[in-house]
Amino acid sequence: MEEMYCGSVGWTRLAYLNMTDATGNCSSGFRLYRSGGVRACGRATSSGGSCVSVQFPSNGISYSQVCGRVVGYQYASPDAVNPTIGGTESHNDINSCYVDGVNITRFPHRHVSTLMAGVF
Repeated sequence: MEEMYCGSVGWTRLAYLNMTDATGNCSSGFRLYRSGGVRACGRATSSGGSCVSVQFPSNGISYSQVCGRVVGYQYASPDAVNPTIGGTESHNDINSCYVDGVNITRFPHRHVSTLMAGVF
């Protein structure tokens, strides 16, 4: 049975990615990672940093709250908000690749939540 994280009344689902399902696919532009029975979506690895994004449109539905759940896994050597990757300026710009993790925003680029990982 599917668990409820946002209550049962008044919420509209815009996206649902269940990578525990063997038939689940990553959104366009994301790479599928498989390790130890875990399936996860992420950006392609690169030595200079990179990012990938996906938009889930609300199709004109107005909203005042956002609810969701993110499960993250470390792969390789995550750098959180390491200023030596991309320079300090990139970490102050929501339009750049400023975090090693998951960033959730709402239009027009307003921060909602960030899940980051780092090894220092």
